[in-house]
Amino acid sequence: MTFDTPTPESPVERTGLMDSPPEERFDRITRLARELFDVDYALVNIVDTDEVYTKSQPEGPRFGRSPREAVFCGETVKQDGLLEVDDATADERFRDIASVTEFGMRFYAGFPLRTDDGDAVGTLCLLDSDARSLSDAQRRSLEQFGRWAQAEVRQSEADASAPAAPADPAAAAGPATGREKRGSADGVGLASLAIPHGVVSGDSSGWQQVGGRVVVTLADVMGKGEAAGAVADALLGALQARRDMDPVQAMLSVEDEARADGRYRDVFATVFHAVVDAASGTVDFVDAGHGLTLVLHADGTSERLDSRNLPLGLRPADVTWEPGRVRVGRGDLLVSVSDGALDAYDSTLESLRMIGDDLRAAADTGGFFDELALKVSTHEVDDDVTAVVLSVH
Repeated sequence: MTFDTPTPESPVERTGLMDSPPEERFDRITRLARELFDVDYALVNIVDTDEVYTKSQPEGPRFGRSPREAVFCGETVKQDGLLEVDDATADERFRDIASVTEFGMRFYAGFPLRTDDGDAVGTLCLLDSDARSLSDAQRRSLEQFGRWAQAEVRQSEADASAPAAPADPAAAAGPATGREKRGSADGVGLASLAIPHGVVSGDSSGWQQVGGRVVVTLADVMGKGEAAGAVADALLGALQARRDMDPVQAMLSVEDEARADGRYRDVFATVFHAVVDAASGTVDFVDAGHGLTLVLHADGTSERLDSRNLPLGLRPADVTWEPGRVRVGRGDLLVSVSDGALDAYDSTLESLRMIGDDLRAAADTGGFFDELALKVSTHEVDDDVTAVVLSVH
């Protein structure tokens, strides 16, 4: 009798990303990169032996799978670092590939994405129909974007390789359990929900009243467990301690402190940090790669507070923080969530709109949190879930 030896999974297979559906945690990287670098396309591609799968692109018809020889990325994964092609029509390596001859791409810059074992399994890349070159500052920024995308790839590999949790009949009988906090300050109501994926959450949120202002923070550290939880709590405490600073000053100060502290080396976090003036309704904020905050106005309209900043810990020193401002009035709601909350819906940015609809439909924030916890229980959610709601009375 003979037994077949199982074929070991390839590095790409171990990530579980080939042919996987769109996810906001990747899409926000490509969306922000496309805008900041002003290119036709910013993509996260998964590169297998023979084919390349476009995991993320901001908008437009999805590329799906492409033959490896038809695109630039098959060469990028052979590189130790950034591959830049200023004009592919003048480069004998690429001038005859389909990306150039059929789709008219001339400029390309790609960063290889590696697993923890060092295997190149994908790329973060920029493409444009005009020939161009990156400045030194842009190259540094693209490398930081690449680190962000690489961290998400490694998290996917860790999630795919984690043993499935045993079925828990008790858990199936009701919604996921989470910690709720509530408070109010000068006509502003505040509430938060935290549902950790494990014992300790890598998300953290908090607020405090300072005179006529309310300081609100949500931090989502890459990773899960005790290490990520400790960093999240430290970042939250550091930002909240800088309650007398405007959001940009607070982020700069915390960033300087983190760079000098070895515990934060190679760690980064998406952050939403805001100061609300209760009297005027002005919300000044800095969004560090988060992009998951929605203002629901009493008149039925809504607006997403998007991000033009890299996560805290990835910003190159020569790139300034870009602040934002929005106004809220009586009856308005502001909700900010970690990306784990999106997994309770469809994992894309459309989930944020659905979260807003659920919040409007709920009788109060408690009812909204109950509905969100139930969705977390009935969907495959492999991340911490945090939500913060601010209501203006």
